[in-house]
Amino acid sequence: MRNFIFGALCALGLTSTAQASEDFQADKFHQANCTGCHDSKVYTRSNRRVNSLPRLESQVRMCDANLGKKLFEDDILALTDYLNDNYYHFKK
Repeated sequence: MRNFIFGALCALGLTSTAQASEDFQADKFHQANCTGCHDSKVYTRSNRRVNSLPRLESQVRMCDANLGKKLFEDDILALTDYLNDNYYHFKK
């Protein structure tokens, strides 16, 4: 019975496993969700809190939790890469 319910929910697209992470577009997500709290100057200011790639990933995770978006792991990493590639330029 439990498998039937799970299968039905998946067919309807009502579970997180049914959502496709490959549809995630970091640039569009950033524009729609991050710039409401701050503009890009927060990334480039001289006294920024983020000073390493691990700290950037940690900050992305904190923002995700604060916004309640519950991003997939791959999406967190894609957003971190997007921010690093476009603003921070930390070595990978």
